Amino acid sequence: MRIGQARLVGPATIALASLSWAVSTATAQRGGQTGGGAGTGTGTPSTPGRGTPTPSPSPTTQTPTQTNTPQPPRPIWISGRVVMYDGGAPPESVTIERICGANSVHAEGYTDSRGSFSFNLGQSNNGIFADASTSIFGEPGQLDGLNSISGNSGAAGAMSSASSETAYWDCDLRARLPGYRSDTVSLAGRRMLDSPDVGVILLYPIAGIQGLTASATSGQAPKDARKAYEKGLTAVKKDKPDQADQEFRKAVQLYPRYAEAWYELGKVLERREHYPEAREAYASALAADSKYVYPYQQLYQLALREQNWKDLADKTDQLLHLDPYEFPAAYYFNALAHLQLKEYDAAEKSAHQAVEADRKQMNPKTHYLLGAILIQKQSWTEAAVSFRAYLKAAPNAPDKAQVEKTLGQLDQQIGQVQHAQTASSDSAAQQ
Repeated sequence: MRIGQARLVGPATIALASLSWAVSTATAQRGGQTGGGAGTGTGTPSTPGRGTPTPSPSPTTQTPTQTNTPQPPRPIWISGRVVMYDGGAPPESVTIERICGANSVHAEGYTDSRGSFSFNLGQSNNGIFADASTSIFGEPGQLDGLNSISGNSGAAGAMSSASSETAYWDCDLRARLPGYRSDTVSLAGRRMLDSPDVGVILLYPIAGIQGLTASATSGQAPKDARKAYEKGLTAVKKDKPDQADQEFRKAVQLYPRYAEAWYELGKVLERREHYPEAREAYASALAADSKYVYPYQQLYQLALREQNWKDLADKTDQLLHLDPYEFPAAYYFNALAHLQLKEYDAAEKSAHQAVEADRKQMNPKTHYLLGAILIQKQSWTEAAVSFRAYLKAAPNAPDKAQVEKTLGQLDQQIGQVQHAQTASSDSAAQQ
């Protein structure tokens, strides 16, 4: 029995293509990809304000009355882990930083020898950090003490908890270790009092990375161009695309080599579904600075939207050449593009890299895609291993029944091949 590759893989790859846009927006967007800090071309969020502590009551025998004065934020203990790109622990202790806005960086704590960390968010006490061995529950009575200061341990305490969390929703966490670049973990929308574990922060070696997450041309922009660019970022944050479009155009007119302004203009145009103009803006960004990586990411997503497999392969190839570490989703789409182009060796190589790069196991479809490619190469045993890895990573996958059916066919094919090999060996031995 011979498995019909077209029958099995054709619908599979179409399904992969249809879902890949959702995967790209979930795993390959710029926000949270890198600890770029200042100069990355992202919007500049305002630094969150802190609640004003209620003054301590004067010595008196009267019962303090409840007021609407903002309550002091409750301490928020968070924990997580720093992992090297190859899956190992960091070679030394790593500083954990909180970034709130382009120029607001606060050292919060550091990791232990295994890369784990936990600390009281926002209370580093002038550089005296809480290390990973500190109790996540703080000192006895610490939370009660804060409630007693406010004079209200009920509704006001709940409001204080909520304000403590939302105060950090404009912030990210990153790791700092010389010679490495960190991805970031966004604190937006996190209920950290309920779920203090923020997950894994990955570190990537800088050596071998040619790409730039902040364009080298930005530092040469004249004052008026920078001013227009900043106004454009503010307009984006306020959801005013027309104003943002106008300001970014002004910036690139004043300074045509302003790669980050071209990039931001492209994003505004893409959001408004002006795709040809967006593509031109991204191309202008690369013409100004060919090592600026983010326009490649947007261009490959446009190619994916149009199912332009050649362009998708080219743009992901270029991006991964500049930075082989920080864009793991690009390996997935590169493999998909080469599969559609029937370039199976290149597709298999990228699919293996996609599986390897998916350290956070964000995309179980990497295993599925590799299995589909291996079927085309008639590597039945390896394909079965990949599909089983997919079902293990996604036990409730909507296509579970179809994958199990494919596995049954693969097992039959593997059995027939083994039987034929055994028969051939027996025949040779008899001769």
